[in-house]
Amino acid sequence: MKIEIPKLAPEGEQFTGAEPAALLQLDVPEQIRAEGPIQYDFFAQLLGHELVVRGSLSADLAVTCGRCAEMFSTNMAISDFLRTFDLSGGQEIVDLTDDIREEVLLHLPHYPVCKPDCQGLCPQCGCNLNQGACDCKAQAADLRWSGLDGLKLK
Repeated sequence: MKIEIPKLAPEGEQFTGAEPAALLQLDVPEQIRAEGPIQYDFFAQLLGHELVVRGSLSADLAVTCGRCAEMFSTNMAISDFLRTFDLSGGQEIVDLTDDIREEVLLHLPHYPVCKPDCQGLCPQCGCNLNQGACDCKAQAADLRWSGLDGLKLK
C-alpha cells in the first residue's frame, strides 16, 4: 500500500483495502499460511514534516496447534497499528508494505492452541487425544524416590 503525499488531503484521509497474502512471505505452509488477503483500515495525516498512519489490520490464518499438531483457522486482528514517517527528505510516496508485513509477523501467535481444552498428543504413541484415548499404559513412577513414601512428618 502506497500513500502519495502530494494527493493527501490536509485534514487527513481514510484508507481501506486489502493486500495479497503473498505479502507475508510465509515459507512454512505446513505450520502457518494466510487464508485470504490482509485487510487494513488506516487513517493517514500530515503533521508538520511527518506522516502519521494509524489504524487496524486483520488476517485469516491457518496455523498448527502447538499441542495436537492439527491445522486450525483463526483470525488475527491488530487494532493498534501506528507508524510515523519523517518527510523532511522530500519523499512524495510512502510505501507501507513492509510495515504491514512486520506488524502481522510480530503479532503471530507464539504457541497457537486450537481450543483451550486441547488434549494434545500422547507422549508415548503420538495419538491425538482429542480424537479418543489410546491404549498406552500410564508411565510408571520413578522408583528411586519410593523410599521417601514411608517418611512421616509431624
